[in-house]
Amino acid sequence: MSKPIPSPDYVVRLDLLDAREAAVYLRNSPSTLAKYRCFGGGPTFIRISSRKTLYRRSDLDAWITARAQTSTSSEVI
Repeated sequence: MSKPIPSPDYVVRLDLLDAREAAVYLRNSPSTLAKYRCFGGGPTFIRISSRKTLYRRSDLDAWITARAQTSTSSEVI
């Protein structure tokens, strides 16, 4: 049985998020974050152990801000 998906209202109050909570915050999937960790290009993360990864909300916000664009013709980072 998998864990329930945390509510966005709960997640926005956290300063340190696990991968599932970070995915909710970014409106993404945990598997996409795992791909970013493997291949790069994603937000900064903290490796607590081989099975536990955390994200600072400030790092997620900085990553979102860095990806902001003003035109669809801009190159995606």
